[in-house]
Amino acid sequence: MIMTSINKIVTEIPLTNLWRDKEHIYAKQERHLTANDFQNILKKYPVEFVIADIGKELKWVNYDKSFKFWKTELKLHLTDNFDHINLDKSLGNYAYVASEWTGEIETPIILLEKHH
Repeated sequence: MIMTSINKIVTEIPLTNLWRDKEHIYAKQERHLTANDFQNILKKYPVEFVIADIGKELKWVNYDKSFKFWKTELKLHLTDNFDHINLDKSLGNYAYVASEWTGEIETPIILLEKHH
């Protein structure tokens, strides 16, 4: 993943690191997530979502909005097929690939890489 020093935009996915504003987040990708994984994760603890979309800055969804985001956006566009994403069968012709990130962070982070 390459970032510009001024805007810190996403230039390619998959990402290899995360950032917020000018701060690097010390976390690493643990595993890809399926829709079934989300039901277990969201019941156990609050999470932060971060959306990676090529050409844009990372968009953070705070933990207090994560369940609503899951119900209204993510659930409709999450793909479980990480290797072959069929956008023609995705609502709105876009889909998210989700992965769980852990490290020196308080709240678990779920990265959503947007494909369109």
